[in-house]
Amino acid sequence: MMECAEWSASVLAATSTWRDVWRSRAETFAFLGNSLLRPMTAETSIGLHESFWDAFSQQLGSAFRCHDRAALGVDRLKRYARGASSCRDAAVERVDVEYARLFIGPPKPAAPPWETMYAVRGRVGEAGFGDAAFEMRALLRDAGLAVRGPSNQYPDHLGLELLYLAAACGDMATGQRPAGDGRRLARFASEHPASWAAALREAVEGAAPEGYYLGIVEVAEGACCAFAEGVGV
Repeated sequence: MMECAEWSASVLAATSTWRDVWRSRAETFAFLGNSLLRPMTAETSIGLHESFWDAFSQQLGSAFRCHDRAALGVDRLKRYARGASSCRDAAVERVDVEYARLFIGPPKPAAPPWETMYAVRGRVGEAGFGDAAFEMRALLRDAGLAVRGPSNQYPDHLGLELLYLAAACGDMATGQRPAGDGRRLARFASEHPASWAAALREAVEGAAPEGYYLGIVEVAEGACCAFAEGVGV
C-alpha cells in the first residue's frame, strides 16, 4: 500500500503554503474529473505510465490526509500501468472499451456515473434528472460553470462534481474565495461525491474488477472522503 507522509499543519507550514495545498487539491480533482468525463486517447494516456502515479501519490499527500481507499486506488493504477507498458496503443484501446461498457453502454451503463442513480441505498436506479441533478445544475450555474460538449451529461455526473470541486479549490488557491468557504466545500463533498462514490465503486468493481477505472474511482472516493472530513480546511 502507498505510504503516506505524516500530514499536519506544522509539516505543511514547513513545506508549502495553504495556497499550494488548495492548488494541489484543484489539480487532483481536475485530473480525476476529466478522467471520468471522457474516454482516454493516446494524448491523454498519462495514467498508463507508472511514474505518473508515483508523482500523483506525492501530490495526494500534499493535498489530503492519507486515506486508505485512495492508497488502494493508486497501488491498483500503478499495477495496471506496469502491465500496460509493453503495448501502450493496445492498452489505450482496452481502457476505451472499458469506459464505454461502464459509463455509456449499450444497452445501458454497467456503472452509471450519476448521483441520482444511487439515491436509494443498495439499489441502482433508473436514469433521470433527480434532486441531485437539479442541485448540481444550480451550483454549477452559480459558479459560472457550464456543461458543454457532445456527451451532454447530467450535471450530477461524478466527473462534473469533481470538476466543480477543482474549480472551487482553484479559487481558494488564488484568493478568489474567502477562507471560510473551505468548510462549505467540505460539506459539499460530504453531501455529494463522498456520499455515493462507494456505491459507484462497487458497481465498477462488479463489472470490471481488473480494469483501469476501478482504481480511478477508488482514488476519487478516497480524496472526496478525506476532503469531506474537513482535514486541513
